[in-house]
Order: sequence, then structure tokens, then C-alpha cells
Amino acid sequence: MNDLLTQIQRLAEQSAAFNDPPKYQMINELMAHQTAPLYRGVNDQYHLSASALVFKNNQLLMVRHPYLQQWLLPAGHVELSETPGQTALRELLEETGLVGEQAQLVDANLITIPENPVKKQAAHMHIDCRYLITAKEQPSASAELPNRWVAQDAAPVEFQPYFKLQ
Repeated sequence: MNDLLTQIQRLAEQSAAFNDPPKYQMINELMAHQTAPLYRGVNDQYHLSASALVFKNNQLLMVRHPYLQQWLLPAGHVELSETPGQTALRELLEETGLVGEQAQLVDANLITIPENPVKKQAAHMHIDCRYLITAKEQPSASAELPNRWVAQDAAPVEFQPYFKLQ
């Protein structure tokens, strides 16, 4: 966890279009003051998650979230046995069938997750680590979720600044 805190602190020193030093400071303070680990089933308020930013031909890979019914980045909860970077690679494979490599932390966000009565999950917050990932192969497995490649002007506004990373 200390390594992740250091990586998030380093984000504040970068000059990316989505860079927000106060946001990173708030995330660091929130993480540092948690008494329960940031895993679902352990911490009721905050869960650590990771998202994959994958580009190809000036397009960003998006998946259709089954509960929220929105186009989002491939993402999921960090499990006890993995790092957030490993989570981003795993979720990319599970949700899209793409094999990724070289996960580089480029952003972190706080995301409000609404209650999901179907899964019996209360509303909570995700501390989402966003990783730039290179897809090294064509799909190697079947995708769990509908996915598509979107151009910057078709991407949700939240994700448009990431196009400067390619």
C-alpha cells in the first residue's frame, strides 16, 4: 500500500491534462487514514479498484457496464492477492479478452458507486487507479462484457483528456 501511496503522490508532479494535485492529496490522506483494508467485504465505505486505459488507432477501449448501463473503462475491484496494476491487467483480459502488458499508473480518482440491491451491495466509494496499458495481442479469450473502440469525440467527457496519453 505504501508503494501505491508514493505512486499517487508522484502523479501530482506530472503535467497531464487531467492532473489534479489536490485530488491526489485527498486520496492519499483518505487511504492513509483507513483503519480497515480497502477491499470489498472488509471495508464498507471504500474499495480499491483499477481501470485499464487501452488505445488503438486513436481510439479508447470501452466496455458496457452491466449494472450502470454506461460505457466505461474495463475495471474492477483489487483482490487481496494482487496489486492494482495486476487488477487492471486481469480485468482487461476478463472483460474484453485482450492481453495487456506494461501497466503504468497515470491517474487516480474517487468514484461514487450506487447501491446495487441485486448484489446486496450498499453505496460506497472506489479509489480507482487508472493504468495506461498496451494490448499485446488480439483477443485471446471471450469477452465477458460488450466492448468497443471509441474516438475522442465519442468518448464520455470524463475520459476525453486521456487521449493525450497516446
